[in-house]
Amino acid sequence: MELHLTSEQALLRDSAAKFVATAGPKVARKFRDADASFAPQRLREAGELGWLGILVPESAGGLGLGLTELALVLEQAGRGLVCEPIGLAAISAAALGQAPKPLPILEQVMAGEALVVPALQERAHGDDPLAPSTEAAGTGTALHLTGQKMFVCADGADGFLVSANGRDGLVLCFVARDALGCTLQPAETVDGRRLATLYLDGTPAELVMPHASAHSAVDALYNAALVALSAELLGVMEEAQRITLDYLRIRKQFGKLIGEFQALQFRLADMETELQAARLLLYTAAEKVSAGAPDKTKFAAMAKRLATDVGSRVVDDALQLHGGYGYLQDYPIERFWRDLRVHRILE
Repeated sequence: MELHLTSEQALLRDSAAKFVATAGPKVARKFRDADASFAPQRLREAGELGWLGILVPESAGGLGLGLTELALVLEQAGRGLVCEPIGLAAISAAALGQAPKPLPILEQVMAGEALVVPALQERAHGDDPLAPSTEAAGTGTALHLTGQKMFVCADGADGFLVSANGRDGLVLCFVARDALGCTLQPAETVDGRRLATLYLDGTPAELVMPHASAHSAVDALYNAALVALSAELLGVMEEAQRITLDYLRIRKQFGKLIGEFQALQFRLADMETELQAARLLLYTAAEKVSAGAPDKTKFAAMAKRLATDVGSRVVDDALQLHGGYGYLQDYPIERFWRDLRVHRILE
């Protein structure tokens, strides 16, 4: 599938590729098992480029662009295994900036000086982020939350956007990391990062008001999260495929380049076919969510499901085509395999 990009979109994609080129899998590997899972300076650089405010309306200081533009940036971030949570910060900034009166922390989030991440998921399996068990007590904009959230990318976060059930239905709330009754239990993942379980016990929170055109702030954030994660997954599988193709062009077995074996060529063709299907669905979902189409949630969920399934098959095949070398840290493909395992469980 060939995207027909505007000149502005092409420049945005190219600038993201340049940003990614200065890091890459080798830099990502350095953060494995480190105290910090990303470089705060790089997040601030993303803020200076305007990416963290890409979905925020111009009236609130953002770029006022759509999810297609954010997906172009995150696709490149996935290709380079960028550790900085650019996507999570950008969609959180969008939620904070859509309200009639943006929360004060929005300016810091767009600059990369503060990190706010979504906290929507409550169970490992069978979870519906649009029907949370977390309860919100109180009235007005000042609420108190009780419940728990799983798989929160809390490392380095200054606050969270938490979904809950309130008196008037589904609400989205901002919770500061140091708020009373807010505790985190981190757990290491297969790629060396840490995902946390967030516990809330009567924790004070501030209501995030939705845009007038949105069904709810939670719905808008959830759809954006699905598209953002799908874009990163697409980048991961694209680069895994490219690395594998390069490897097959130089690796010899029985006196022949293994890329000349027809059985391996068939596997590469299957990888490309599935990858292009995931790309088509991703950018279709991005357009529908940005336009507020009635079936936007369905397409966002389909994009994440297909990106997860296809990504698993593509990266698994890429690892296998490397043979035993694929499991060695000297080869970058193992890092892509690990990264995908974490992305697939989010949201």
